[in-house]
Amino acid sequence: MSAKENNLEEKVKSLYEVMQQEKVEEIRIDSSDMKLHIRRKNYSRPVQRVAQSTANAPAKQEVSSPEPQQEVVLGESTIKSPITGVFYRSPSPTSPMFVKEGDVVETGKTLCIVEAMKVMNEIKATERAKIVKVLVENGEPINSQQDLFVIEKM
Repeated sequence: MSAKENNLEEKVKSLYEVMQQEKVEEIRIDSSDMKLHIRRKNYSRPVQRVAQSTANAPAKQEVSSPEPQQEVVLGESTIKSPITGVFYRSPSPTSPMFVKEGDVVETGKTLCIVEAMKVMNEIKATERAKIVKVLVENGEPINSQQDLFVIEKM
């Protein structure tokens, strides 16, 4: 292993250790000499690591697990998470849920919170819709662009 590859491997390990300590699930770095994407699928599952320099160095390790696909019926669409984080259905454990299946929500209504790096991000309805199905369990880690709700536009 060359010194450059060894240095890259050490950087990847260091970044992963910080991710574990800070409970960060995903990090992506794109620079002129390196592209790096590390994703922690779940704290007890294997980690996906892809490291590649523009000098065409081989990927260090790639482990992936297929994500289940949700079936969407014609006339229905989904609301996706804009960020990676932890999904919460209510503002606190003792508060009522923002929405439940069957609710009709107006534009701007808070649907859930996604916690990312200790910041609570409200996900709001972008149009009037009926919540057909909630696809994620409360407190579950989620990825960017993951479907959260199946909705029927009104």
